[in-house]
Amino acid sequence: MILDELVSLSNIYGSNEELVLAGGGNTSAKDGDVMYIKGSGTQLATITADGFVKMSRSALAEIFTKDYPTDDDAREAQALADLSAAKMPGEESKRPSVETLLHSLFPHTFVLHVHPALVNGLTCSVNGKSAAEELFGDGFIWIESCKPGYTLSKICYDKMAAYKAQNGKDADMLLLQNHGIFIAADTAEEIGDKLADVMSK
Repeated sequence: MILDELVSLSNIYGSNEELVLAGGGNTSAKDGDVMYIKGSGTQLATITADGFVKMSRSALAEIFTKDYPTDDDAREAQALADLSAAKMPGEESKRPSVETLLHSLFPHTFVLHVHPALVNGLTCSVNGKSAAEELFGDGFIWIESCKPGYTLSKICYDKMAAYKAQNGKDADMLLLQNHGIFIAADTAEEIGDKLADVMSK
């Protein structure tokens, strides 16, 4: 079952101190119209199936078609309400990760988001973007530091659409300035291979 795979993947990477700082990071998996996303306040190293929140992918996708207020606070409040409304029946008491929308943007089955010290040394450096280009070529999207939540997600949405139009394929790696990395793949094994490649480079 895909949720069992997600739990295993989360526990493996969540237990690696080289990848996870202070219990941070999140994971997700997609199965049809359902996306399982790590619940806010849970730990990857010890999370169980109950720690994930079931979200409607179609409802999450609708968020990017809506016109929100230009005022930052009003926009984020409305988007947060729509995010909460995207929870599947029976999940009302759970709180999905603040980065749920980012996970929903990847069409891939699995998504891993972590903050390895080695990667953050790159994303937090003055010349991080150019250094990443030397290491990974065009195999990633660099996201400038900005306000988290819907604002960040919309920037990623636009950049990922542009990447696909230019490269003819979906982006499977985001590097967030001053933050961390998102890696996406259709199998847990591919997640491991991609992460190992990043860390070795």
